[in-house]
Amino acid sequence: MKKSIDFYMVTISPWCYFALKGLKSLFDEHKIEINFKPVDIMSIFKENQTKGVKDRPLPVQKNRLNELKRWSDYLSVKLNSSPKFHPVNPEISSKIIISSLLHENSFEKTLNLVTKLCEAVWVNDLNVSDIDVVTKIANDEGINNDIIGSFLTDEIITEQLNKNTLHAKENNVFGVPTFIYGNELFFGQDRLFMLEQLIKE
Repeated sequence: MKKSIDFYMVTISPWCYFALKGLKSLFDEHKIEINFKPVDIMSIFKENQTKGVKDRPLPVQKNRLNELKRWSDYLSVKLNSSPKFHPVNPEISSKIIISSLLHENSFEKTLNLVTKLCEAVWVNDLNVSDIDVVTKIANDEGINNDIIGSFLTDEIITEQLNKNTLHAKENNVFGVPTFIYGNELFFGQDRLFMLEQLIKE
């Protein structure tokens, strides 16, 4: 069994944001490689006929808000459950993550960048579909200017985003966050403890 976790994610998912703390613990405790895999979640939703948050039944929407507060309190992770810019297209933020991975491939640096991008949405009421917002976050995290300057125009980055999405579909990923370890798929940040059990085995 391979000793790495594929982490399918987008910055506009609060559940992906919640998962970061647990992934850091897995990395620190088990020294396991974690592969960040930003995807085109709208394409995945469309293929599976999954409704977006605002199109789901009202009771489901209300329960989601309750669950967000509960998990925010439980994990001690600050979160605004009704951010100003949500939903927005996560493509720009996904591409800067991929660009950073292709050029630097550092878990710590990528984790910090992803965390700041998620916080932009879920704490700071910023728009991660705005290139200026994403560029500033990348600059603040010490991402090389050459990486920042090319992440939108480099075809390799677009191809990687498409590959991530294709691989997600081939592996039956239907939402985020999804974690794949070996041949096992775990959906949802609340399944991280089950993933850790498998890693220990």
